[in-house]
Amino acid sequence: MYLRILKYAKPYWGKGSFYTLFTLFSVVFTTLTFYMLQPVLEMLFNPEKQAAILQKAPHFALSADYLKQWVQYESASLSISVSKSAALLYVTMIVVSLNLLGNIFKFLSNRYLGTIRTKVVEDIRESVYTRLVSLDVAYVENQRKGDIVSRVTSDVTEVENSVVITFESIIRDPLYVVYTLVMMISMSWQLTLFIFIVLPISSILISRISKVLKRNATDTQNTYGYLMSIVDETLSGIRIIKAFNAESYIKKIFDVSNQRYSRLTRIQWHKKALVPVFSESGMVFVVGLTLWYGGNKVYGGEMTAPELFAYLSMFFLLSRPAKSLSQAFGNIYKGLASAERIFELMDSEIKIQEAPNAIEKSSFDSEIRLNNVSFSYINDFVLHDLNIVFQKGKIYALVGPSGSGKSTMAELILRFYDPTLGQILIDGQDLRNFKLDSLRSLTAVVTQEAILFNDTIYNNIAFGMPNVTLDEVIIAAKAANAHDFIIESEEGYQTKIGDRGGLLSGGQRQRLSIARAILKNPPILILDEATSALDTSSEKIVQDALYKLMANRTSIVIAHRLSTIQEADEILVLDKGKIVERGTHSDLLRTDGMYKSLYNMQQLEV
Repeated sequence: MYLRILKYAKPYWGKGSFYTLFTLFSVVFTTLTFYMLQPVLEMLFNPEKQAAILQKAPHFALSADYLKQWVQYESASLSISVSKSAALLYVTMIVVSLNLLGNIFKFLSNRYLGTIRTKVVEDIRESVYTRLVSLDVAYVENQRKGDIVSRVTSDVTEVENSVVITFESIIRDPLYVVYTLVMMISMSWQLTLFIFIVLPISSILISRISKVLKRNATDTQNTYGYLMSIVDETLSGIRIIKAFNAESYIKKIFDVSNQRYSRLTRIQWHKKALVPVFSESGMVFVVGLTLWYGGNKVYGGEMTAPELFAYLSMFFLLSRPAKSLSQAFGNIYKGLASAERIFELMDSEIKIQEAPNAIEKSSFDSEIRLNNVSFSYINDFVLHDLNIVFQKGKIYALVGPSGSGKSTMAELILRFYDPTLGQILIDGQDLRNFKLDSLRSLTAVVTQEAILFNDTIYNNIAFGMPNVTLDEVIIAAKAANAHDFIIESEEGYQTKIGDRGGLLSGGQRQRLSIARAILKNPPILILDEATSALDTSSEKIVQDALYKLMANRTSIVIAHRLSTIQEADEILVLDKGKIVERGTHSDLLRTDGMYKSLYNMQQLEV
C-alpha cells in the first residue's frame, strides 16, 4: 500500500534528487557540528595537548578526522601565537559555521520536499475524484454519500498527515543514521556495538504499538464516514426532519455515532501517546547504560572525557532521526488505514465500459430498438422481455404505477446500466459499440428533481458546454420561459442559486433544467416526470417550455399526470416490468384496461 502511494511521487523524482542531495549536505554539516565539539572540549579541558599537536601537521585527506586534526592544529597555533581565547573563538566559529551550513541545506531540501508533498497529495485527490466521477451510477447509488465524501476529503487528508509527511523521514533519517553511525564507529566501535545490543528492546515495543494503531485507525475512519453520511442525510432532509418533529430522533442517531467516533479517537490518541513514552524512556535507558559503559572506558584510559562527551553528543544526534523513524512508521500504519479506504474506492469495478473498438456516434438517424430486454439490479428482474421501437421524431410516453420499471428503461437507454438479457440498438448498432461520451451527447435528460449546482444561473444552463456564448444561453432561457425571472434576479445570469438551487422555486429550478437541455440541442430527449412535483401554475409554464423542447425531437416521456401526455404518438403502459398496453391516448381509453383506470382516477382527483 505504501509503495502504491510512493508511485505518485514518481513524476517528481527530479525534485526528489535535489531534495536528497541537499539533505545529504545537511546531514554531513550537522553531524560535523557535533563531531567538532571534541576540539573545543580539548582546548578547555586539556590545554597541555596544544604543544604535542603542533609537533606534526596533519596530511590532507577527504575525511572528518582530517578536518578535526586540521582544526586542532590551527587552533593550537593560534593558542601559542596569539592567545587561548582567540583559539577558542576560532574553533567555536568553525562549529557555528558548520551548523549554519547544515541549516541552509536543510532549508533548501525542505523547499523541494514541500513541493513534492503538496503535488503528491494534489495528484492523489485528483485521482480519487476522477475515479469517483467515472464510477457507475449503480455504485454511487448503493453507497452512503457521506462515506464517499469522507474518503475523498478526510481520508486523503489523513494520508497526507500520516503517510506523505513521512517522505522526509524515509529519505532524511536513514542518511542521518548511517552517516552518524559511521562517525560513531570511527570514534569507538566497542561503545557503538554495546549501544546496538540494548537499543532493539525499545524498537520492538514501539513497532507492536504501531500495529495496534493501524487496527484502531481503520475502525475510526469507517465510523467517521458513517458520521458524515448522517450529516449529509440531515442536510438533504432538513425539511422532513422539522416537519415531523424528528430533531431529537436524528440527533440521537448522530450522538450515538459521534460518541463512538470520539471513543475510538480517544483510544487511538491514548495508544499513540504511548509511543513517545516508550521511545523516550527506552532512549534514556540506553543512554544511561552507554554513559556507564563509556565512563568505565574513560576510567580505564581507553578514551578521554572530551571524546566521550563528543560521542554522546553524536548519539543524541542519532537518537533524533531514530525516534523520528519510529514515529514515522507509527504514522504510516495509521495512515494506511485511510489509504486502504481510498484505494478501495479507486479499485471499485466499473461495469459500464467502452468496448476496445468503440465507435463515435455523431447523429441519430432512424430508431431506438429494445430487443428482448430484461434487467435486474441484483436478483429479481424489474424488466421482462421488452420489445419496443422508438422512431425518430416521435413522442413516446411511459406510464404505469410506481416500481413498474419506467425510469429503469430510461436509464438503460442512457447506458447507466446494461441489460441483463437482450440488447438495445440505436440505428441498428448495439449501444455497447458506441463511445460513452458520443452516445450521451445524443441525449438530454430533465428529471423530476432539477439537478442544479451551487453556481451561477449562467453556469448551470451552460453546464458541460464550455464553448457556448451568453447569447446562446439567453436564447435557451427564453425558450424555457426562464429569461424573465432571471433578469429580475439580483445579478441576472451571474446570480448564485445556492446549494442544489435552493434559492429558487421549484418551477424556476425546472425551467433552468429545461434551458440546459434546450442549449444542448440533442436529438433524443428523456423527460422523467419533469412536472409531477410542480403546482398547477408552475406546471403550465414548464409544460409550455417542454413542448418547445420536444419539437422535432425523439422524446421519451415518463409521466404520472396523464393529462400531460395525451398528444404522444404512442403510450406504453408498464406494470411489473412488462408492457401490458400500448397505443394512442384515444385508443387506450376505448379499452377497459389499466390506462383507462389510471386516467379515470386522475379525473376524479381533479
